[in-house]
Amino acid sequence: MKLVYKITLSLLLPLTLTLGIWGWFSFRTMSRKIHADTDLILRSYSSDIIMRFLSGKELPERFNGAYNTYYIQMLTPEEAAEYPAVEYGEAEAFLKSQEDFASSRIRRQIFQDNEGNYRRLTVSLPTFEQEVLVEHVFWWTMMLFIVLLISVMVIGILFMNHNMKPLYRLLDWIDRYEPGTQGAKVPSDTDIVEFRKLSAAVEHAVTRFETQYEERKIFIGNASHELQTPLAVCSNRIEMMLEHPDMTESLAEELIKVHRSLSGLIKLNKTLLLLSKIENGQFLQTSEVDMNTLAADSIALHQEIYGHKNIKADVKGEERFILKSDEQMASVLIGNLVKNAFLYTPEGGSIEIQMSRTGFSISNDGNAPLDKEKVFRRFYQPSGRREGATGLGLALVYSVCINNGLDITYDYADGRHIFSIILKKSK
Repeated sequence: MKLVYKITLSLLLPLTLTLGIWGWFSFRTMSRKIHADTDLILRSYSSDIIMRFLSGKELPERFNGAYNTYYIQMLTPEEAAEYPAVEYGEAEAFLKSQEDFASSRIRRQIFQDNEGNYRRLTVSLPTFEQEVLVEHVFWWTMMLFIVLLISVMVIGILFMNHNMKPLYRLLDWIDRYEPGTQGAKVPSDTDIVEFRKLSAAVEHAVTRFETQYEERKIFIGNASHELQTPLAVCSNRIEMMLEHPDMTESLAEELIKVHRSLSGLIKLNKTLLLLSKIENGQFLQTSEVDMNTLAADSIALHQEIYGHKNIKADVKGEERFILKSDEQMASVLIGNLVKNAFLYTPEGGSIEIQMSRTGFSISNDGNAPLDKEKVFRRFYQPSGRREGATGLGLALVYSVCINNGLDITYDYADGRHIFSIILKKSK
């Protein structure tokens, strides 16, 4: 989940609660105001009737055009003492104009006439109009609540997305970063202090990593170069010892084992040296290399080596992939992919190379997928060490692709490993 949405969801609950409480108080305040206005009308109506009654003036009609009704009841002193002087309530009142009862707000008030008799005045006002108004207030409050909530969330997301752009640019840069790409400046075009500090920290870490990376490349290249001659000398001397007439059978067996291990070490050293040369840009001569031909030649060679596995291998596709590259690098690319396919294809399996004008894919049978995060790392081997495998083949392939403007991806589908190589699109 993106940070923007995480923050938005974190704010959603308190924001909803805050707006909900505000909406509830607003609704309650407006409802009370409506009821207070109703009570004010009833109080004014009651005062007018009592004043008319005490002054002997003509009383208004019991049922007037405003739906107000009233009636006056005689009370004994004992009855008058049982009731409050003034009270409000809700009741069903008869409306003459409607010839029916309706919900009404009533007001009862006890007063004494000119003779000292106790009377109770009851006035009523239908409340259906107020109820409709309260309902409208409720729905308008709800609508306002929803609109405010959505508006705040949308504006918040847009605002945070805008302010998060420097972070996203930095993350994108880190995602596209490749070791050895010195000069690729870390984006820091922001006025947000925290993001500037983060960019500075990333730049410092990258600078330190690039220094270590270059030192490692130089060390590996120098070490591989220095080891090449002593390893070759040791191998030659073991071969000479094996040819000595006094060599016993038991000693020869041990020397053969040593020679086999030494040969593996020589092969590993040559691979590391080649990898160092590729990364240091020592293959500068380019030509148009026919990858279809290289693929067919590589398959023919490895079918002889791994003939005992009965693997079926084919190159398909009518289009030809012409790569502008150093021929040795192109051979390393296709050769290591084909060798890797033969190494990890079970007996009786199949290998297929599909060529196109912009690249190619190589697929082979396999029992389990490789780790996509580690497959191109040096010395990665999925299921233990295989004979003839150094764990550097795919690392070499990856390095060749990077230095030749190629994208390489790995996938596993329908029980087959699939490596796809395609020319990068020009920007």
